[in-house]
Amino acid sequence: MHFVCMQLRKVLYARAFQHKISPRPCISITSHTLSCILPFPLLHTQSPFLPFALNFILSVMARMSLEPLIVGRVIGDVLDSFTTSMKMTVSYNNKQVFNGHELFPSTVTNKPRVEIDGGDLRSFFTLVMTDPDVPGPSDPYLREHLHWIVTDIPGTTDATFGKDLVSYEIPKPNIGIHRFVFVLFKQKRRQCVTQPTSRDHFNTKNFAAENDLGLPVAAVYFNAQRETAARRR
Repeated sequence: MHFVCMQLRKVLYARAFQHKISPRPCISITSHTLSCILPFPLLHTQSPFLPFALNFILSVMARMSLEPLIVGRVIGDVLDSFTTSMKMTVSYNNKQVFNGHELFPSTVTNKPRVEIDGGDLRSFFTLVMTDPDVPGPSDPYLREHLHWIVTDIPGTTDATFGKDLVSYEIPKPNIGIHRFVFVLFKQKRRQCVTQPTSRDHFNTKNFAAENDLGLPVAAVYFNAQRETAARRR
């Protein structure tokens, strides 16, 4: 089993190097993790099924990374399914955003710090922030509302190195719990993204198609609802 862990780490490190992303998640692969996914006979060093087992484990791990976006219906309502190939860290006032966590509107009044861990200075990325729950999640007939677009962000840097194509708009959820989704796309080249005509009725999938951005390389979202004095206490 230890041999298989080492082999899987090698595969993941190679893929991380190929895509210029951080290999740190590889460290968490243990014999216990593998035994929970596949029966031991498939993972034996002499098993003819070992290559299949490794590929299966990789696909399961990729699926697990998308699970919060699937459960939160971000995949479906906002995005098509994709493979996470970059690490994006979003932070408000040094507080990192995690999928499905709730933030108070009063804590997201200033644009967040968005860091890209991967790529290089010759690769460029577009960041989109959108709300798919307008005016309310039970009847989002105004879906989506665009909050922010930053383009031409060099790899290994953060959004401050890019160009604000659409300025940051403060989230103001009035009805129910809203999802605020950050999506990262890799550009084919620099200065290839055009400004949308309106914030209202924005469509992330159409925007990506119109600008030849392909599928996302990373995404994360938080929840927020109208803030009352009682909830602030």
